[in-house]
Amino acid sequence: MPHAHQPPRRSSSAQGWSTPGGTSWRARHDPKAPDLMRQRLPAEEWKASGPRRPALVTSDAFHAESPVQKRPEIPRPSFHDMTSRLSAIERAPVFFTLSEEALRAIARRVRRMQIPAGEMVLCQGEPGDTIFFIERGHCRLVIEKPPSIVTVAVLTEGDFFGEGACVLGRSQQASVYAQTECYLLALDRQSLHAVMAGRDGDGLEELRRLAEQRFNLFADISVQATWGQLLEEATVVGVYSPKGGSGGTCISLNLVGALARRYPGEVLLLDLDFPYSHSALLAGLVPTSCLARMSSVPQESFEDALLSAVLYDSGGPMILPGALRPEEADEVTPELVNKAIATLRKTFRYIVVDLGVTITDSTLALFDLTQHVVLVAAPELSAVKSAADAVDILNQLGTPHNRLTVVLNHRSEKPAVSKAAVERALKRRVDVEIAFDGNRPEQAAVDGAILSLTNAKSEIGQGAEALAALLDGTHARPRVAVDSSSIPNGIAEHAGRPS
Repeated sequence: MPHAHQPPRRSSSAQGWSTPGGTSWRARHDPKAPDLMRQRLPAEEWKASGPRRPALVTSDAFHAESPVQKRPEIPRPSFHDMTSRLSAIERAPVFFTLSEEALRAIARRVRRMQIPAGEMVLCQGEPGDTIFFIERGHCRLVIEKPPSIVTVAVLTEGDFFGEGACVLGRSQQASVYAQTECYLLALDRQSLHAVMAGRDGDGLEELRRLAEQRFNLFADISVQATWGQLLEEATVVGVYSPKGGSGGTCISLNLVGALARRYPGEVLLLDLDFPYSHSALLAGLVPTSCLARMSSVPQESFEDALLSAVLYDSGGPMILPGALRPEEADEVTPELVNKAIATLRKTFRYIVVDLGVTITDSTLALFDLTQHVVLVAAPELSAVKSAADAVDILNQLGTPHNRLTVVLNHRSEKPAVSKAAVERALKRRVDVEIAFDGNRPEQAAVDGAILSLTNAKSEIGQGAEALAALLDGTHARPRVAVDSSSIPNGIAEHAGRPS
């Protein structure tokens, strides 16, 4: 075998990270080199075709140097290699539901890549058949619209890209650059279908759905990132439901929908209802990142990373989950909340924050940043008692009387407490009353729909519209006159819409 005892050598390409025959030489045999386990694990032969484009060396190109025409057998991943691959793949939210067997099958088929900082990984407009998982490092996704370049996402460990071209067969929607030195796992279309086309077909369908969602998101972010620069800072509205089961998340989601009917692409829901921030799922969206994961993002990348975590609903509203897992809630500190709100206010007209049911340090930080607080109560004894306590706390925090709105949300056909009794307990009037809406809210959650967008005549839809009108009457500001010739295609159609 000509390659059996050939010593390892570095590629002469710009990357310099391939080894003959795909062997993992020192990483496999030197127990004193654990760091190399991640950097030089077994991989097929990769090289750089040109100064900026990584590509797989074809079998013919590889064997041109060797008299032996037999393709070298790719060794099975070592235990440490397999563990590392699984760890990276399992972090991808779209694969959460896959079986252990399917995850291992994917891990065996992925190829490793090491990309130096600044190098291009994918080029906008080119075809592709590979999904890339980020094992380590940061990648920047940009949409190039000469003469400008818009950053639409900054991805990090556990994120992936290239799914649009791989799954939907479309050209690359964005160019991807390695912002730092990156270690990637590449999964081609053939391997993906080989693993997921059978009993894991639901996972493949979910990946297609996510690819469509991201396609729309990137298209809209490139518009709203520029449009947001023309607006003043956003109004921050906190929705607080001191008693669980009062419908605070439902009200938040439908309020955002009602506001988005007025201002498409300019309204954001920040979901801080911990430990489960599930507004995105209730809207039928697949979250891939969240505010909690911004805690480790460098300052210079924070704004791009934060905007890239925002989910876009086709009806107009946008959603930013606070956390995807219960343990991530601890990462959302008052400092992170302040930083995020300061960044988001530059881009959106309204930021609605679902504060959940518990007053935490982060919740208190939000109360200081809000221009309006919406208190949601149900006509039940315990809920009214909790709402009365909340009103006292908000008064102690100095919330102006005209910046506090009380919503009475009927969760049953026969309320235990009358509206008049609620007003006596709160020592203030109810501003918006939402009648019992049967099973529509629950059905909307199952369908992944926002009633204020899909059924504006429902009780929830009418209540959300009344609340949106109240807020807009208090905080509305005139739209900015925009010269449509000075902004990219797609923004002009929004600029002329009446409020």
